[in-house]
Amino acid sequence: MEAAAGKLQPDGTAYLDGQTVVQHLFSQAVADNVGVIRAFGHGATGNFVLQPLPGNTMPLLLGMGRHLLLHNQAWTFTASCTAGQYNEAAFQALDQIIAEADKAGVKLILTLTDNWRTADGLYGYVIWGGGQHPEEFFVNPAIIQLYKNHQAAMANRMNTITRRMYKDEPAIFAWDLINEPRSACDLHHPNATCDAPEAAAIQAWIQQAADHMKAVDPNHMVTVGEEGFYGFGAPAASIATNPNSDNTGWAEKAGQNFLENHTPPSIDFAATHIWTDNWEANTTFGVNPKVFVNNWISARAADARSLNKPLVIEEFGKQLPVPADAATIASVRDPIFADIYAALQNVDIIKGTGFCAPQPSCCFPPSCFAAHHAGVAYWEYDYLNGATDSDNLVRMSDSTWSNILQPAAAAVVQKAAELPMVNGCIPGVLMASSGSSASTATPTDTAINTPSITSSIAGASSPEPAISGFATPGALNTMSPAVATSGRKMLQS
Repeated sequence: MEAAAGKLQPDGTAYLDGQTVVQHLFSQAVADNVGVIRAFGHGATGNFVLQPLPGNTMPLLLGMGRHLLLHNQAWTFTASCTAGQYNEAAFQALDQIIAEADKAGVKLILTLTDNWRTADGLYGYVIWGGGQHPEEFFVNPAIIQLYKNHQAAMANRMNTITRRMYKDEPAIFAWDLINEPRSACDLHHPNATCDAPEAAAIQAWIQQAADHMKAVDPNHMVTVGEEGFYGFGAPAASIATNPNSDNTGWAEKAGQNFLENHTPPSIDFAATHIWTDNWEANTTFGVNPKVFVNNWISARAADARSLNKPLVIEEFGKQLPVPADAATIASVRDPIFADIYAALQNVDIIKGTGFCAPQPSCCFPPSCFAAHHAGVAYWEYDYLNGATDSDNLVRMSDSTWSNILQPAAAAVVQKAAELPMVNGCIPGVLMASSGSSASTATPTDTAINTPSITSSIAGASSPEPAISGFATPGALNTMSPAVATSGRKMLQS
């Protein structure tokens, strides 16, 4: 949203030749066969949000950060703003992003809120609901209702440009319920006394939130948006694929449980993230990142297959020293990117049978996005094209782009073009998984053999994701996924 409103800092965009950052992003996506982009459907900083918090609250929250909020520490402030009061300028910026995506033929996965960000994140709902702890977001009925109200507001928002409600927007591909939901067990309860109840609470919240999203918007797909850890009650072999270099089992205590979290029928596809550096799953901590990535993907691919649902790696990245020269990029980052794409193409989940017929005016139905599709979203595309340095930026001039991402995208598009059309996918019809669908194909009939790549645009200094996507064979309005642009900061919308 910051990009659409012209609020990116720094704004070194003279090279765009008159295009806005949003227009440039989507035109670049079209040029590189990117068909779906994952983006924040909310603010990324406290300066530009959909639902403003009390004026005296945001600085305090920005100073604390979630990792500093103790599980048993009560907050000492109360809300003075009313939940559901929206910043119309921010909403109009999101309108613009959706309209420009529609014009370009690009689809969007939008997050509804965030576990990490104070802007439009779970903190706000807890404050508005009179809560005292972050975890109340998942269990307090009043707070949950505030989130549901926001789901309805998003679904029923009338786009000021397209004159369509968001629930009827063909440019929207799917909704993420929340970016990376977690409990505080991993940080503040080493005795694991809160693992079972908090994991159960998050699971119940996922079920409730997904069902409600389907009720207010039956036309689009839904996923969780989590990292994908295995938690309380998961098989030992699955838990062994979690990051655990410090032997504390922190990921197991994060409140997530990948298989269980994606089991509800209202969750249309499984999604996961991979952050080897953030999770200390790298050589610095005695972990072989290639082995870790292979084990991580294989376990989650197997579970997605057991659910007969697609698997999408919504985000991943590799930190570099700043500044990083070409040799460092090639030797440090490129091998990790190559390993992840290779690992994804080697798992059974993507050995599908076909792709959907072109659907230029409809949302992509779950019946056409079935069991064996896999997607990858890297972090992050550099919208400044090298005007600044960051440890996660991927520039079009980097070897990562030219030697890995572009060839992978081209290969996926070519592979998709070789597959037969899927029976039952009818162009021009807005279809939904929870409503009447025009498709009669079964999930096994509609598997897609197209791994997906994603990238992102830098728009704020933030540790979390913002964009991901899939490319398509031929025209971008052909809705079969293939390669994408995603990331943690991209448009920050």
